[in-house]
Amino acid sequence: MIKKCIKYLIIFIFLVFLFLFNLGSFIYKNKITEKKELTEEQIKKFEADIKAGIEIDINDYVVKDTNYQNKITEINSNISHMIEKTFRKLFEYFIKKIDI
Repeated sequence: MIKKCIKYLIIFIFLVFLFLFNLGSFIYKNKITEKKELTEEQIKKFEADIKAGIEIDINDYVVKDTNYQNKITEINSNISHMIEKTFRKLFEYFIKKIDI
């Protein structure tokens, strides 16, 4: 009975991992696409400025990432790391129990 429950728990954790992994890769791909589009916009702006004969400064075309770090995101990050460590320990514990 316990081995069956552990088996289903491991399967559930694995499925959650797959879901979160796919979600993370989706978010990452979207962020890369946004940066690519932004870069293309800056290139067009640069080319237009060259054609217009405007004085060019590289700082006008470099887009800086906004830092959204604050206390709430810091707390969420710490909680996320604690959850990750807990799941890792639980997973290792269950793997050891199954191997017996």
